[in-house]
Amino acid sequence: MDTLYHLLKEAAARFPSGAALQGDREESGRAALTRPELCARAASLARALLDGGVKPGEAVALLSPNRPEWAVGYFAVALAGAVLVPLDVNLKEGELLNVLRRSGARALLTDGAERERGAALLAQLGGGRPHLRIDEPPAGSPPRPEELPGASRREEDLALVSFSSGTTGVPKGVMLSHKNIVSNVRSVMHPFPCGPGDVFLSVLPLHHMFESTGGLLVPIATGATVHYLPSLNPRVLAETMRREGVSVCLMVPALLRLMHRRILGAAYSAGGMKGLLFRILFPLSLALAKAGVRAGGVLFPQVRRALSPRLRYLVSGGAALDPEVGWDLLALGVEVIQGYGLTETAPITHANRPGRGNRIGTVGPPIPGVEARIDPVPGGAPGEGEVWIRGPNVMQGYFGNPELTAEALAEGWFRTGDIGRVDGEGYLTLCGRAKNVIVLESGKNVYPEEVEEELGKGALWKEACVIGRRAGRAEEVFAVVVVDPEAPLPREERARREEVEKAVRRLCAGLADYKRVSGVYLWPGEALPRTTTLKHKREEIKEALRRAPGFGPGDF
Repeated sequence: MDTLYHLLKEAAARFPSGAALQGDREESGRAALTRPELCARAASLARALLDGGVKPGEAVALLSPNRPEWAVGYFAVALAGAVLVPLDVNLKEGELLNVLRRSGARALLTDGAERERGAALLAQLGGGRPHLRIDEPPAGSPPRPEELPGASRREEDLALVSFSSGTTGVPKGVMLSHKNIVSNVRSVMHPFPCGPGDVFLSVLPLHHMFESTGGLLVPIATGATVHYLPSLNPRVLAETMRREGVSVCLMVPALLRLMHRRILGAAYSAGGMKGLLFRILFPLSLALAKAGVRAGGVLFPQVRRALSPRLRYLVSGGAALDPEVGWDLLALGVEVIQGYGLTETAPITHANRPGRGNRIGTVGPPIPGVEARIDPVPGGAPGEGEVWIRGPNVMQGYFGNPELTAEALAEGWFRTGDIGRVDGEGYLTLCGRAKNVIVLESGKNVYPEEVEEELGKGALWKEACVIGRRAGRAEEVFAVVVVDPEAPLPREERARREEVEKAVRRLCAGLADYKRVSGVYLWPGEALPRTTTLKHKREEIKEALRRAPGFGPGDF
């Protein structure tokens, strides 16, 4: 049976010893849970939910940062037969209230850090909803999990509703069944080698499906250990990777780009014989990697040792990874596996395989049990089109929104809104988001992600975002950049902008003429607005530009 109850029960039986989840807390030291302990703690919390009046099929919200006990809350809701609504701890009060009201949450689970905020939220909601802690040891003996309502839930029953974050309007809730989630876990387990002895490091937020499926459920099901950080401080992260012997870590491209810059920056700034050797050996290793020969681990063993002596691979998802970053890290002996998916697909649909099955620049072929097709779009290049997905992982629909569900689902296929192309062996290359596409007067489509990939190579700015600026009835390509304060640029604003524009033009020279940037804006802040998975908030950037000097409401 593909239910969360059966997944946890099987994992506890197969791997009864050894830590499943562990982490260091600044206030209480190390916490660790074996799979049987996780099962018992979740069962006790499930009983408390039921005693508090929660009925099977009702929604229970979970508000907590990443920690071992987050999984206690996750499985407690499943064992109670209820529906989980994971919340983003970075949301503001109004946003959280909006999701709680929209979901009809009957109870709230928090840890100690979110206890006061949780109580304030429930006070505004009213109705005497239970508020329980995930990090408090249970009193008394736990109930037998098989006696709880979750044991009799069916595969097609609703397990989780994931709401879009950062909105005070109508949040979009993705409805995922037990089968959606568990079938995805089982499909991902086959192409990815991991098991007892592996240590996953959790750095992405657990309320996102990428981390909760790939970084929590997969290691629980395969016998691996997940380690949680007390903070995302770069020094703490680096020390933890080495100390805990981390072998796998899920990341987003922004984190990998930062790692890439730091490693290469330190290597190229080294003087003497060490610096000279790197300048000779790195291009050689890169050429060998692209020819199918992996010499990075032999030529640069210190890189892997500095990250983690037991590191096997890093997994990239959530956005497109710059191929240059993937190749450079591979040349240094660090393999990055890129995959693809969406919340609506629970979430993974495609993934490269470690070793020879890893084709950098693509997101890999479909995982077992998942089908993909390309649906042509007007203005698209030959072979390109919208990616459609079909499989047991495709969502049930959008919560309370049958119209949006009907738009997204067509005869069992989910229309992703992403544009891509597939090669003869089924490997998918993504071009961009359909909703982000810039439509030029010529009718041609420009995908911002492709231009951003080139701008990401710039040395004068920390980050760049490409959007469409209205030009009559069409649009033109426009870039927003955050200048690096240490970059060698003139102080005078006009001269600074001219230097940045020259650098942008140089980087875009390798693109087709119609894809080149026609205008640049220097963002006044230290960073562009991003989501918790570090994607640019394009609409928020556009809204800020409409209010900026020199622009108007009709420009973006």
